[in-house]
Amino acid sequence: MSCRIVSTSTLLATLAIVEILFGSHASASSRTVIDQTGHLLHLPQQVRSVGTPGISMASLILVLTEGQKLTAVAPEVRDNPWLRRVMPSAATLATPFSRPSGVNLESLLAIKPDLVTLWLGNAVLGKQLEALGIPVFNLGYTTPEEMKNAVRLLGTALGDNEKRRAEDFIRYYDDNLQRVAQGLTGLPPDTRPRVYYASISPLHTEGLGSMIDSWIDTAGGINVAAASGLRGDVQVQMEQVIAWNPDIIVTLDATQQQAILQSPRWKHIKAVRNGQVLLNPRGINAWCTRAAETSLQILWAARTLHPQRFPALDMAEETRIFYRRFYRYTPSDDELALILRGASPENLPSGSQP
Repeated sequence: MSCRIVSTSTLLATLAIVEILFGSHASASSRTVIDQTGHLLHLPQQVRSVGTPGISMASLILVLTEGQKLTAVAPEVRDNPWLRRVMPSAATLATPFSRPSGVNLESLLAIKPDLVTLWLGNAVLGKQLEALGIPVFNLGYTTPEEMKNAVRLLGTALGDNEKRRAEDFIRYYDDNLQRVAQGLTGLPPDTRPRVYYASISPLHTEGLGSMIDSWIDTAGGINVAAASGLRGDVQVQMEQVIAWNPDIIVTLDATQQQAILQSPRWKHIKAVRNGQVLLNPRGINAWCTRAAETSLQILWAARTLHPQRFPALDMAEETRIFYRRFYRYTPSDDELALILRGASPENLPSGSQP
């Protein structure tokens, strides 16, 4: 299986050819769909069971299906506190997958999902599953356009209702992108803050060709790693960060935030001196990742980088709207505060449903 993302126009052209060649001979109980690499799959008319090892992919499936089709995950997904709050049945999900790319084939075959979704780069696991007759749907994205394309394709693979939900999500994402673009109209280049992102460690960051670079740029910032020509997920040296001297540091989680704030090596960097070491919001997954909530990340990032241009943007209310619309869950004020702080809900009482 290829790991290259195929353009939307190429995918549509391929689908048209497939329908011409095979449409009249297709079984009434099956259909042909295509993933983001151009890989063809033969799926039942109704996909009733989906497996995935990752939490970000699980969040997309929840948006599209209300979670009832999600049947096989990794233990980290089953035990995710926000997923279990939004989707209580997650506590009973089967866990045949292990991170980063392991699987108990016997356990998975006992479930025999109609479809398994994998991120690009999992070709070895994908071939294992396909050899057992389990269709594998490959997705990957580093920009909003690629993400919208991926969601549309996934919705098409899952079914008619999911296809409609995918279009609703895409409209929502487009609206947020437009709001941010309008708010940043005429932004002088010299007012774009220089942003450093700390991921799995303080000196781990992401440069060109990443979702991180995409939302920083969209929100009116400069990703210092990308500006230096670094690409993808990279380890950097402390001397490099000191030379960058970012205005703002965004951290993946509280562990990285505290490590930076407590280290004397970081204390002279502008962002640290000015109290601009920020913890990224986190719901089912950190908003800055590939999860469904990255559609909220661009609003939060724009409000954070340019507060004077978005004075009326209420991120608590925006988050409530998103959760109610796409997760069918109405978070309380306490829950919203935790999400925006990137914190866990484990010590809160049971949440509310719409």
